[in-house]
Amino acid sequence: MLKMLAGFWGKVRAYLFPSEEKASPQQQEDYFSLVEQARLEWHKAKDAFDQVSDPELIDHAVYNLEAAERRYIYLLKKAKEEGVNLYGAERGK
Repeated sequence: MLKMLAGFWGKVRAYLFPSEEKASPQQQEDYFSLVEQARLEWHKAKDAFDQVSDPELIDHAVYNLEAAERRYIYLLKKAKEEGVNLYGAERGK
């Protein structure tokens, strides 16, 4: 009975506090790559938006900018939920 309760409370704690769980090094690297790619796409969309001069292309530039921003924010949130620390460790070492 105690083992069942301990398992249950472990699952509840993991659900309520997902950032306490640590992701594997491979997960960390995968999320870092995805988030970095999304960040670069977002900056590229910002640059494209800043350079648009044709009124007919402004809607397209706004759509791309918002989509890239939302993807970046989504991936940041998802990484946090999975317990991935994107900013604590330096990459490439």
